[in-house]
Amino acid sequence: MLEIVIIVIAGLLLGMLAFALVGLTRVRSLRTRHRQRLATIDPRHSEPASLVGLASEGRLQTRGMGTLAVGDTHLLFAQLLPERDILVPRDAISSARATRHFLGKTTGADLLVVTWDVDGLADAAAFSVPDVAAWRDRLA
Repeated sequence: MLEIVIIVIAGLLLGMLAFALVGLTRVRSLRTRHRQRLATIDPRHSEPASLVGLASEGRLQTRGMGTLAVGDTHLLFAQLLPERDILVPRDAISSARATRHFLGKTTGADLLVVTWDVDGLADAAAFSVPDVAAWRDRLA
């Protein structure tokens, strides 16, 4: 009876170890891809941010955490999960402002709203960032 208990416990421990190793491998792979996506714009500044919304996607959309980065030629939001990018040429940015309202949602803190126009198609995105004023200055 004791042998069966030991075998079951050993099996459970091995299963948990395998699960942890697979998880660590996936996280490392996600982080590597995230860094590679950010490197495409050679960022001058980047920091964690949260996507509150993209105007062209309407009210029902996937929001989430990621990194907001600005380089010499582009602004990039690299979202972690799902993995997606919002890439905006800097010369297409028409405004960067602070607001507490976006797509019918109201927040208790200022949001950074970036508006741009590419080939006659306008869009906007709202981000929750630690220092909205600093981001407005970077994008001015």
